Amino acid sequence: MEKNNNRERLFYLDFVRAIAVILILLTHYNAWFVFGVAEPQLNKCVLFEYPFGIYIGDLGVSLFLIISGAALMYVYNGKLSLISFYKKRFLSIYPMFWMAYLVAVLPKLGLWSAMGLDIPKWRIFVTIAGMDGYLSEYGAGFYILGEWFLGFIVLFYLIFPILRVLIQKYEIITWIAIAVIYCVVIRYYNLEMAMSKCILIRLPELCFGMSLVKHRLKIKWPVAVFATLILIANTIIKPELVSSIRTTYVGIAFFIVLVFVADYVKYKGIQVVCAFLTKYSYSIFLVHHVIFEYIQAAFDANTISVTGSYGLFAVSVLIIIPVAYMLNVASDSVCDKLKKYI
Repeated sequence: MEKNNNRERLFYLDFVRAIAVILILLTHYNAWFVFGVAEPQLNKCVLFEYPFGIYIGDLGVSLFLIISGAALMYVYNGKLSLISFYKKRFLSIYPMFWMAYLVAVLPKLGLWSAMGLDIPKWRIFVTIAGMDGYLSEYGAGFYILGEWFLGFIVLFYLIFPILRVLIQKYEIITWIAIAVIYCVVIRYYNLEMAMSKCILIRLPELCFGMSLVKHRLKIKWPVAVFATLILIANTIIKPELVSSIRTTYVGIAFFIVLVFVADYVKYKGIQVVCAFLTKYSYSIFLVHHVIFEYIQAAFDANTISVTGSYGLFAVSVLIIIPVAYMLNVASDSVCDKLKKYI
């Protein structure tokens, strides 16, 4: 059986996840000014679009991957019941996703019918599994929300028990294998799927978080300084490397810096905000893109001012938060009932 004892809440896990949530919100809001206009208007992006020399979305996803590995390892570093693990993962993902999808799909049904989209009916099962965003390069589907990251996390949950055993019992050999796989896959990658989605290329981030928690490593200042220098160097030099390589080392370096900083910002107010964003991170993740889409449709990215852009982002977040909260409450209620049957 799994250990069910109460664990000390690690603030740095909440802190990093909160930063990742903010980065993802900025990513999909700012995308309006990058991909939604004929000429990118980066001056209207909120805060930044390419922190440390990489795309903001890549940085946010990298943090989420590292924190996902770390959080699961923190909970399951002891014994693990596969049945209990997969039951909890199912309840943590699918009821909320299905509820959000049903609400979001209603306005789309008439549009799809009018457009006469010729989508194979069997693709609905891909959507139900939350994999349509992840597999978007392999044919049109009924994709609305969840992004490719949802499908990726489903895959990670499926293989986590195996990775956990490998990191716990054969860590050095596992890391050597990860390094070899990483280099070979990047060198010879030729799939239609974007390289950033390939789980073999994201193993260093996932397993870095797992190893960090396994050894309960505390980030010392020399390591934090070195990580900071990596971020500065990548910002200034902008090396001509494959995007996935830069994302890997920048994401890990930024994670290290954030873990170090977390020890110095453990104020009550910050802890409350981070705990809130952590608790509702998944529901925020599910609803934010759809809400941004509807709000931005009422404005013109070409004519909105910089001040107007910041104001619109603030208003959007003020709508996203309560919607995410209500979705979370509804999902919790449904899950409480489902637990009686599964």
